[in-house]
Amino acid sequence: MQPDNSQFSSDYLNQIATPAPVKTMNPMVLWGLIGGLLVLVILVVVFVSSAAGGGSTSSLAGVAAKINNLKTVSEAAQKNIQSGELRSLNGNLTLVLTNADRDLAEPLKAKKIKLTDKKSSAVAKVTSEFEALGTRLEDARLNAVYDRTYAREMTYALKTLHNDMGQLYKSSGSTDLKNILNTTDTNLEPLVDSFSRFNAS
Repeated sequence: MQPDNSQFSSDYLNQIATPAPVKTMNPMVLWGLIGGLLVLVILVVVFVSSAAGGGSTSSLAGVAAKINNLKTVSEAAQKNIQSGELRSLNGNLTLVLTNADRDLAEPLKAKKIKLTDKKSSAVAKVTSEFEALGTRLEDARLNAVYDRTYAREMTYALKTLHNDMGQLYKSSGSTDLKNILNTTDTNLEPLVDSFSRFNAS
């Protein structure tokens, strides 16, 4: 009996079989996806740039509120300070803060920022911080350790202000505001050192 030659190898069958159709994306769908992706990228860029501008406004409000509150605290502290050296130092601080507060009025007006605005989260945060500071200073006065506590608190508050002004300086595009921040920081720097030395003594 002869072998059955009617059987073919599977390779041969694969070669003669109709190839499976390759699914391609509809060109309209492809262009729709590309267009949608471009719109998404544009929206993200617009959102990020607007958020950066808002951050600068919030930062300006925070710095201005901090300077304003520090000025108020330094004015109120003058009558409670016992040390003549610290009283003189505090008088100089009040003068620098008063000038900075005055100089920031125009940038605040340009950005439509009001330090009395209760809805501003930056202003509310600073107000809350300074209410707590007022409580600590009152406790120090009652416990007869006002001068040392005041010097320590001012050292910390001024160093924090320095950092905040540095961040605002980097994010701001206003030359006038940068000049105000630079002048204020330069005037505050020796006072921070003096408060720190008094605290250590």
